Amino acid sequence: MMAEDDSGEEETVLESHVQVEQTSVGKSKPGDLLDLMSRFLESPGNVLLIQGAPGTGKTTLALELLNKAKGTRIGPHTISANKVYVSSRVSSSKLHRHFPGVHEVLDSMSGKEATGSGTRLGGDGRIAGAANIVSRILALKRAKQKGIIVVDSWEGAIANATEERRNEMETAIFQDLEESKLSAVIVSESENSPKLDYLVDGIVTLSLSHMEDRTVRSVIVNKLRGFRLQTQGALFSLDGGKFALLPRVEYHFGQNGSLDPKLLSPVRNTEYSYSTGSPDLDTLLDGGVRKGSSLLLDVNSTVSPHSVKLLLDIMAANFINQGGTAFIIPYSIFSSQNEAESLRAYVGDQVLRERVRIAEFNQALPDEKWRVKLSGKLTEDLASFNNAWNEIGAISSTKMMKYDFDKTVQLYGEALGLPGLAEIGAGIRDSGALSIGVISRPTSLREELLRAVDYHLKMQTVNGSLLIYGVKPITNVHGVRFGFERGYPRLSLTEIV
Repeated sequence: MMAEDDSGEEETVLESHVQVEQTSVGKSKPGDLLDLMSRFLESPGNVLLIQGAPGTGKTTLALELLNKAKGTRIGPHTISANKVYVSSRVSSSKLHRHFPGVHEVLDSMSGKEATGSGTRLGGDGRIAGAANIVSRILALKRAKQKGIIVVDSWEGAIANATEERRNEMETAIFQDLEESKLSAVIVSESENSPKLDYLVDGIVTLSLSHMEDRTVRSVIVNKLRGFRLQTQGALFSLDGGKFALLPRVEYHFGQNGSLDPKLLSPVRNTEYSYSTGSPDLDTLLDGGVRKGSSLLLDVNSTVSPHSVKLLLDIMAANFINQGGTAFIIPYSIFSSQNEAESLRAYVGDQVLRERVRIAEFNQALPDEKWRVKLSGKLTEDLASFNNAWNEIGAISSTKMMKYDFDKTVQLYGEALGLPGLAEIGAGIRDSGALSIGVISRPTSLREELLRAVDYHLKMQTVNGSLLIYGVKPITNVHGVRFGFERGYPRLSLTEIV
């Protein structure tokens, strides 16, 4: 599909508004915590303790590590690793459905194989269960074949066992694993497991916290013996029943993070809404931003201005490359020249000159067709804005205003900032245009502005991950990733569930 373009510029290929972005949002990178845990367990003899309160994702992480376990390569062939899961928490049917690579499942409460063909046991089932688990582990040790054992949970495995049976379990799991080529994962239902700490080589703690009543999941690597940790903490999601680390913040100081930059191919607007340029963000906003509406990005001090600017550039370029026009008050530390150079990479030089107007308060800078020099006096600048707004309106009726609220208040004062923006905002709403603003400082006008906007998104950085979530509309927390695989920036989200 080709974009309609009132200016006569070359048309741009559009991407479907409902397209699902195929980027590696939740994939692990070499050296990240999930990769380190997997490599840790590749060393025979290592025992990893996963601890945390109920519902924090311990079982999902244990199964993910079990699933990632590699076999032994001999010439062109690979002998798969033995994978044994001792479970008091997950049914065999569910386990085999989601993790078909697991070879054996033992019910730690009975000791039987969870496939239903377990060994017949006599006496106290729980004591016999512990004995059967010990017997199976000892058999694996004698085989001296690479393997991994997950005991989920430790408390379930030793429930009601005698002291003798408990000692046998500890000996079977924690001793002589290296010689037998085995490693182990122990899941503890306690948030702190001092009785196990001294027996294991690695400790991982999972926890749940809340951000304005929204769930945030955290993983902390307390220790991994023999491994250097560049970072100990990260956020993760359990979306789709998989353990996925949220991407870490990458600071994009250049104009474009791609080695082969291309003009941005926009995501299609709909009849009633403008796309943000990200299918994921459009979904978070219930289908994009309604025409004639205002969107506010509420950013705290932990967020890099480069990340915010990149998101704003994606939104603006997506809008402009569908024949739209834009008036821009540059965000934060960025000048009109910087704004123009980054947008030029995404929309092209001719489109920049014809469809974009960028405010500049430095009168000494040279004149450019896209540059609108403002004096810092509200009455004069409103007249200049109206002239520029009408000028780009003659090119296209589809218009956007992008502004930094903090900069506006700094220039015109709190008493003047909101009335001036309200006057402009009324015209934007009546014309079916789009208004995008950014706010970060706690000014006295903040609450009035928050009440007036149609869409309110918050952004902050936690444990190295850039997060975004909606207040209007109310949404879960999502991790943000910027990708440049297509030659231009795209934003994708990972929901924390």
